[in-house]
Amino acid sequence: MMNVGFSLLMIAGLLAVSALQADQTIRQFRYVGLAKNWSDAQTYCRERFSDLASILNAANGTKARQAAGTSQVWIGLFNGTWKWSQDENQFPPSRSGSMFTMWSFNEPQDRKCTLLSKSGYWSAKDCGDLNEFLCYDGSSDSNVLVKQKMSWSDAQAYCRGTHTDLTTIRDVAKSFWMTTLLPDSTFNLQTLSMSPLAVAWIGLHRSDWAWSDGSSASYWPWATQGATEQTDCVTMDFSSGSWFQQSCSDRFSFLCSADVVPSAARALKIRLEAGNADLNDAAVQESILQQLRTKMEEQGVAEEVKLSWRIQPDGKVFHRQQEETAPPACEAEICHSV
Repeated sequence: MMNVGFSLLMIAGLLAVSALQADQTIRQFRYVGLAKNWSDAQTYCRERFSDLASILNAANGTKARQAAGTSQVWIGLFNGTWKWSQDENQFPPSRSGSMFTMWSFNEPQDRKCTLLSKSGYWSAKDCGDLNEFLCYDGSSDSNVLVKQKMSWSDAQAYCRGTHTDLTTIRDVAKSFWMTTLLPDSTFNLQTLSMSPLAVAWIGLHRSDWAWSDGSSASYWPWATQGATEQTDCVTMDFSSGSWFQQSCSDRFSFLCSADVVPSAARALKIRLEAGNADLNDAAVQESILQQLRTKMEEQGVAEEVKLSWRIQPDGKVFHRQQEETAPPACEAEICHSV
């Protein structure tokens, strides 16, 4: 480290001190003018910022509209995430499509709970429908068909209270194995027809509207919109602030969010007694800052506080100051003659 010499010549300079306000964050929005589907927009935001924008209240909505640069932009709201009852506490939610499913043709629609049919394929149904269900029992590592008809949530409570949870299916083999627990179709001699394929609730279900970053959803400025199918993602209109359901495969520009830790800055005037060292030399200034940083590290505040020199209008940091001296004591006759 450079050694700085000091003498009686007074030099003054301005030191800029920025302190992070670690106990608070400010949510900022960043508009990205690339046309992407919802999933690709989510990936872009997570790689470069924090996530797709979460708009949690009217104040957020105003800031988001100011940041948006086009008519409609993706935001982070989507129609829940498919997950197994046994995995409910896992985070973060994802729409990557990597989870195994065995949906029947044209499934799932906009319903939120899942039935396994005797065919081995799945369909999404209203969670309030009454059906038999499959429970998994962890103590015996087995599955059992409960021949009582319940809603999905009641079936979940029953399985958790009596066994472990509703059945989870993670591969093709298990999906078809679970069908062996369902009764076979029977032929009705009176109607000369086969009975419908047996079905049962399994643990796969979809949550309500959720934010990509896991924030709680409670603010809903929905636009008036006709019912459509497979509209699980949301855009915001920047002129009105209203939200519209859109197909996740559509392409729009989008808003990302970033939570920024604010800082408070102030300038401190410091005075040094310089000798032959040129305090406006960059190397000398850096040496002084390094000595100050070392002191801050010893006090445990180096991470929260940043130091830099403030350049003054003439391009310099330090300026010489003349010392103020008291007027000489007057001699008696001179003082009386004035």
